[in-house]
Amino acid sequence: MIELHENFQYCLDEYNPSGKAEKLTAEQITRLEMLLPQPIMDFLKVHGFESFHNGLFQMCDPQIMRPLLAMIFKGDKDFHHRDCLVIGYTAFGQLICWSNILDDFYIFLPENTVYSRRLARPDAVVKASKDHIASGIIPDAEDVDFLDIMGNPMYEACQKAHGKLESGECYGFFPALAISGVFGPFRRVENIKRVKALEHFSILAQMDTFYLVHLASEGYVPVRPIG
Repeated sequence: MIELHENFQYCLDEYNPSGKAEKLTAEQITRLEMLLPQPIMDFLKVHGFESFHNGLFQMCDPQIMRPLLAMIFKGDKDFHHRDCLVIGYTAFGQLICWSNILDDFYIFLPENTVYSRRLARPDAVVKASKDHIASGIIPDAEDVDFLDIMGNPMYEACQKAHGKLESGECYGFFPALAISGVFGPFRRVENIKRVKALEHFSILAQMDTFYLVHLASEGYVPVRPIG
């Protein structure tokens, strides 16, 4: 019997999992065991590609997102789609990623930004093991709910206005924020549509240049373009 890392067990106890996860095939287990840390693999073997927070965060097979990463990273010196894997995504297009070099990092598709703690603070001493970092890959709901132009969380309001997401769906902005302005007036529930996640993410990945950012007192600050 597989014993889950205590952080994953906490997520199951506290984060409202759907219980309708897609189980892994033998091929997926063999392929992902060569790529992912043990705590993540243990969870996937037992529970599959689960969703949490009433569908706000969905886990996925990293393979389906590889073309997406290639579009975003291009020939970047720090990120490469062979090493970087998408573990899951939020309803608004934040990709939760893992790299055996960089550990966990995050791609914010609507805002065309990438955040990596390893790159933001390269001289910082990381005391936690890779397994411990990997065990915290499932986000808290308040950390990944998208905020509208007034600073209000959008997920519950989008569910009421547009219906609950099915597996493989997301909420997309129309027009995309890359066109209308990341912090412009179209950042609101009224400009949301329910769409297929992979198709929508692929469009966003090609719409504009992505920037590596770091976290400062005034928020995320651009460091350099990706690619």
